[in-house]
Amino acid sequence: DALASFDRALALKPDYAEALNNRGKALRGLKRLDEALASLEGALAVRPGYAEALNNRGNVLRDLGRMDEALACFDHALALNPQMAAALCNRGSTLQDLARFDEALASFDRALAVNQNYPEAWDHRGNLLRQLKRFDEALENFAKALAANPNFAAALYNRGCTLWDMQQPDEAMISFERAVSLRPSY
Repeated sequence: DALASFDRALALKPDYAEALNNRGKALRGLKRLDEALASLEGALAVRPGYAEALNNRGNVLRDLGRMDEALACFDHALALNPQMAAALCNRGSTLQDLARFDEALASFDRALAVNQNYPEAWDHRGNLLRQLKRFDEALENFAKALAANPNFAAALYNRGCTLWDMQQPDEAMISFERAVSLRPSY
């Protein structure tokens, strides 16, 4: 179990920033958000300029609905590493949640300028375009996400949702079935 491994490493070296960061990511995956936040704050206490931990802390804060604090974390991470595509993408998703669509689109575009083959950025950008009812553009973005990662279940699912919105249920079902075959939780 990954969490137990991080705990063992931290028992030997309590100020191991990478283990605290990875422990926080693992706890977030388990939906143990308060513990995740504490672990990530521990990583940042040890290494205040740790961009990856700032990005991960922003994700936990976003999960907790603390959007302004999440944005501050992503912005701090980007001040340290302007080329951090993950922080740009997470910033865009948070801005989308706040209905700041133009800023969100700009963040996704910056992430893609850093890494043109970043499937998560194409997927998130596609979701934003779907939300804006720009369905054809959304489908183009999902196609680019799937070109970068043909087994990206989220992009397949989101493609299906867009096709459904476009009144194309047969095509939507093909995407849904493929997504479920890759990730049964869909």
